[in-house]
Formats: sequence, C-alpha cells, structure tokens
Amino acid sequence: MTGPLPYIDPFDDGRSPRRAPADMDEASSLIDAVFRLERAVTRIGNARLRPWNMTLSSYTALRILANQPHLTLAQLARRCYVRPQTMTRIVTQLENRGFVVRSAHPESERALSLQVTEECMAALDEMGAEVLKISDTLNALLGRDDIVATDSQLRQAALVVESELREMNRPEE
Repeated sequence: MTGPLPYIDPFDDGRSPRRAPADMDEASSLIDAVFRLERAVTRIGNARLRPWNMTLSSYTALRILANQPHLTLAQLARRCYVRPQTMTRIVTQLENRGFVVRSAHPESERALSLQVTEECMAALDEMGAEVLKISDTLNALLGRDDIVATDSQLRQAALVVESELREMNRPEE
C-alpha cells in the first residue's frame, strides 16, 4: 500500500461543506469508485432512454436478446445480473409494449423462449445511438488500452469475489 487515498464521498455533490477525509485503502477506494460509476451510468442511461419510456435494465435485456435469441427467462436474468422475479417483471413490460414475444423453446418442452420483435429492433437502433454515447465518453477519457486493461482486471476480480461468495455459501463438510 502506498498510503491511504482520499475518500470521495459518493453523496457529495460539490455544494456541501467538506468533511474531514476518512482513511481508505486502495481496494476500498476502488470498490467505491466502481459503485459510483455504476450508479452514474445507470442514471445517465435512464435519462437518455426517457424519450422511449425505457430503463437501462430493460434496454440491456433487449440488447442481450437481440444478440442471443431463444434465451429462457432464467438465462436472461443471469446475463442481466438480476433476480428471475425482476426479469419476469421487465419481460412482461417489454412484451406488453410489443418488443418481446414468448414461444416454445426449441430445446426444452418446459421452458419458454424469448425473442425480440422487428419493432424492437428498430427501436434498439434509435436507443443505441443515444445510450452508446456513454461508451464514447469513456473512450475519450480513458482510451482503448486503459479500457481493455481495466475491463480485464475488473472481470478477473469479479470472478475471484464470486468464488469467495460460493465458498461462503457451501455447507461445511
């Protein structure tokens, strides 16, 4: 450790009086920064999707289905990192809007297959132009090499933490 990094208060909008900095190690600061970035991306994504009355979670589900048709609800929930109950609500809303259809799954008698509609594909093109401005911002700020390296490191860290979580949930042998 090279010394504590300054704590960046996630609730500080720059207008509040400054608090005394709290000591934070590098990993804790990284966790805070990742959480802050995730929240900021969600907020701006939702704001950019407002004209379509769409959330970033719904948009993400549609993009995944557009690239991987015939997923089940459970598979889509895992790919979107949400609970099946949450995905059920999202898919029902998308189905009511005419963006998703459910049909018999080609590989399973019991599962339903999810697919996007042609109407959805046209809307995704429009929405994508707006949402992907977030990527343009990050590319301009960090550059391709930094993004590739950070992506790889964060994914590796996620695998390690997920493995630790699985170990915690295993009954003692």
